[in-house]
Amino acid sequence: MRKWLIIVGIMLALFPSMGQTREETLDSFNEGQYFLNRGDYREAAFYFKKVTEIYPDNANFNFKLGECYMNLPGSESLAVSCLEKAIRHTVNKKLYSRKDFEEMNAPLHAYYYLGNVYRIINRLDDALRVYNIFINSPFYYGNYNETIVDNEIKSCERAKIIQDNPVDMVELNLDSTINTSASELYPIVSGDENMMVFVRKLKFYDAIYLTKRNGDSWSVLENLNPVIGSDGDLYPTCLSSDGKELYLVKTSGEGSDIWVSVLNSSGWSKAEKLNKNINTRADETSAWLSPDGRMLYFASSRKGGYGGRDLYYSRRDNNNQWGKAHNLGRVINTSFDEDGPSVTLENNILYFSSKGHFSMGGFDIFYTSFRDNKWSEPVNLGFPINNTMDNLGYIAIRGGKAGYYSKINPDDPSREADIFRVAIK
Repeated sequence: MRKWLIIVGIMLALFPSMGQTREETLDSFNEGQYFLNRGDYREAAFYFKKVTEIYPDNANFNFKLGECYMNLPGSESLAVSCLEKAIRHTVNKKLYSRKDFEEMNAPLHAYYYLGNVYRIINRLDDALRVYNIFINSPFYYGNYNETIVDNEIKSCERAKIIQDNPVDMVELNLDSTINTSASELYPIVSGDENMMVFVRKLKFYDAIYLTKRNGDSWSVLENLNPVIGSDGDLYPTCLSSDGKELYLVKTSGEGSDIWVSVLNSSGWSKAEKLNKNINTRADETSAWLSPDGRMLYFASSRKGGYGGRDLYYSRRDNNNQWGKAHNLGRVINTSFDEDGPSVTLENNILYFSSKGHFSMGGFDIFYTSFRDNKWSEPVNLGFPINNTMDNLGYIAIRGGKAGYYSKINPDDPSREADIFRVAIK
């Protein structure tokens, strides 16, 4: 009896702190839900990590943390252990209570997420194994988009083929003027490669920098944010071949639109939004000006396309206005997303990213040439320029013999993204 009284006394002494811990954990869960719904995966991960530290084996909490990590470039591998715990206890998604703190299970598509993460980190056989479990569940058919899942499975199979035939190339990590311990993103260059604009993610905002080539190095950076009127919500997407027009994407609560700043005798102008032929209520996410300055290629999720984001073009008239947008057609656009167009100066070769075509998974970079008034069948640019992660923002130069892009440094995964120049032999 005395032993039981001691145990009860200890439990009563601990009860308030235990109750407080649960209350704090519930607050963290709700905060994580809030940021997850907003698409702020970094903040959401911060709070869900607190929750999983208290409940390390809860399938639902691990599912949510894994979802956050898989949407943070460079953090995908952290999602593996979370989602491996999540799949231990899964239920039909109709029985899953997404907002409920008391939910102990994960939805069935935790298998799909884990397959995606395995694919991203190039564990292709593990990805195929998990996808197979997912599609053979009695709760799969009729509850999920079978076309998307089937494409992911085929992507893994294609990745094995592409990786067996790597591209002969030389990759150069740019110097410390450009690459730092912060993330450097969205590089764009003029046609002669003598001017570059890119984004560096600073502590309190994203800075747009301009630099000019000085022999084998780059000049001191010029911060364009105050000049073009960016509050950290503008991101470069194209620098004209002559280096006098800077196209940007502006993101807001209403979506994404394309803007432009022009270099004149007084410097760069305040960015202005392009007309309604280009920007719609849908998202316009990237753009590229043709070398002659007469045509704008851009990505849009507007109605009337083939699915997801499609690539369009518009011609500039003699009054410097952009005309009606035209879809680039079924040869280029698929039922999946297309984005990130760029056209080489020397010839009519269009480079773009797509989740369709012969992709290794996620976005891959493709190229197609315009001959006899039609586009050729897109060709995958190859491994290791493409990998099993998302490959976006490739800027082709020198007739396609070279290019710039930003990615996590493969020699130091602990670093943030760096900018690279690649020469294709």
